[in-house]
Amino acid sequence: MKNKFIQTLSALLLPISFILILFLLITIPLQKISKYGSGGVIITIIALIITFIALKTDRKTFKEIGFYLDRKTPIRFSIGFLIGALITIVMLTILIYFSSIELNYNKNANIPTVLFWLLAFFPLAYMEEIIFRGYAFSKINKNIGLWPAQILMAILFAWYHDFTGVTLLNQLLGPGTWALIYGVSAVWSKGLAFPTGLHMAINVVLALVGQKDSRHAIWNLEYTTEITPVLRAQTEHIGLIMQLCILLIGIILTEYFRRKKPKTAIT
Repeated sequence: MKNKFIQTLSALLLPISFILILFLLITIPLQKISKYGSGGVIITIIALIITFIALKTDRKTFKEIGFYLDRKTPIRFSIGFLIGALITIVMLTILIYFSSIELNYNKNANIPTVLFWLLAFFPLAYMEEIIFRGYAFSKINKNIGLWPAQILMAILFAWYHDFTGVTLLNQLLGPGTWALIYGVSAVWSKGLAFPTGLHMAINVVLALVGQKDSRHAIWNLEYTTEITPVLRAQTEHIGLIMQLCILLIGIILTEYFRRKKPKTAIT
């Protein structure tokens, strides 16, 4: 038991080290690099490097833990992307239908430029899956179980999103909740291709409606009338209900896979 506890702590060093490195990078007075541009590539390389170091320390290789491409990887990624896009579109449709928000076309949108910038969400999604559903997640799942892996990675994933400046509660209900979905999708698909596609699609659809960097917006979510505290509260309640539904689904699926105890791998 003591050995498993030590192994779990050693596994946590990977995502914690990555988060601390990012915190350090943003304090360095260098020219600002957008995370949607070369910055995304840089932090993805950092994620791969520290994963490599962790594997070498544990005397393992990427291939030994199934971290490699095969002919089904693009298919798994594409299926994940389609499902992620569908889920996000359904949630946006519910929000628009039950609130005073409407979807308006952004006349200033440059569609070729938008499509180019949307590619930046791939390294970002891949980087986050490498760190939070990759080697550390797999090792904790193997040593002490799926629930500890899900909870610990969800907390760290929420903490990592402290860069966005939102409250801790929003971090836990937002990224923390979705971390459970990404985690079970990694376990179910036995790899990272599917959750990376799922993750990327959610960010892409949100970006298209102006919920990420403004340069990606083809449409904007706007109130049909003057924004009042009542309208804002109504919108927040709808969003909260949907997030709680996602949380419930994540809990149910996590328990299902915990009982099923599938073999885990990373591809």
